[in-house]
Amino acid sequence: MKILYVAPHLSTGGMPQYLYEQAKHFSKEYTIQVVDVTNSGGSSFVVQKNRISELFPVHTLSEKSDLLKVIQDFQPDIIHYHEIPQTFLPKDILDKLFSPESTYFNIVTTHSSYADPDTITHHPDRYVFVCEWSRQKFAHLDIDSDIWDYPIINHVVDKKVAREKLGIDDSFKHVLHIGLFTPGKNQGELFEIARQLQDEKILFHFVGNQAGNFKEYWEPLMVNKPDNCIVWGERNDVETFYSAADVFYFPSKFELSPISIKEALGHGLPCMFRRLHTYLDMYDSNPQVTYITEDIKKNKQSLLNLLK
Repeated sequence: MKILYVAPHLSTGGMPQYLYEQAKHFSKEYTIQVVDVTNSGGSSFVVQKNRISELFPVHTLSEKSDLLKVIQDFQPDIIHYHEIPQTFLPKDILDKLFSPESTYFNIVTTHSSYADPDTITHHPDRYVFVCEWSRQKFAHLDIDSDIWDYPIINHVVDKKVAREKLGIDDSFKHVLHIGLFTPGKNQGELFEIARQLQDEKILFHFVGNQAGNFKEYWEPLMVNKPDNCIVWGERNDVETFYSAADVFYFPSKFELSPISIKEALGHGLPCMFRRLHTYLDMYDSNPQVTYITEDIKKNKQSLLNLLK
């Protein structure tokens, strides 16, 4: 049996990481290949793309129509699209991919909280969702569905060793943020808290790429970056940062099922983030979780309490 995973891009982020873990899991039973349709990251932001390439053949398309040639050559039993296909493929190709005469089984996963099921033109044989909220949103379509929830894996953590690897001062407290610099991820909120805590022995670490299409957001932040903020850029050793940190702070304003929260929890970190409707209260009873409010002074105090 063969699975062809089709992704709009494999630039570093949650969707490629989810695809990587899923494909790795199913590689025990299936032959797998992967398609990067747009190659939007180019030679930059390739942490997950490199990991995927080490395990599976990855096709980078020159033209979107080349996807049909990949399918013809590979002859997959399953094609699994990691986002709503009409958001990154033209109608003429979609008509062929979702033709009643096709011999493969189509699966679609959306990684966006903004996906609107009522505007989708080409539905698959099955939806596989990343969380229960998405399943409920699509339920009225009455199409076969399932949930493949990214797991929280408990890790053994040696904080001292991790800090030595990163060369960070063990006499400081360390606050971590993971994520692409965008208005939605809202790193500016944590920059402001850091600015108010410059007299404390606390360092704020930001791991994540600064893509050119979001330069209008992150460039002003960098111009006025507080001295206690360290921006590490894209890294392939994120697990070391989770191990080294004291608190994970994630001020994002909209998410679906963020992997960074699950990875932080798996490393035993106290976590601060917003109580978003897409989480369906799943973290309400978790003792590691403190919810962020819209009052930055309260958030700062909550952070100090956790660090103490």
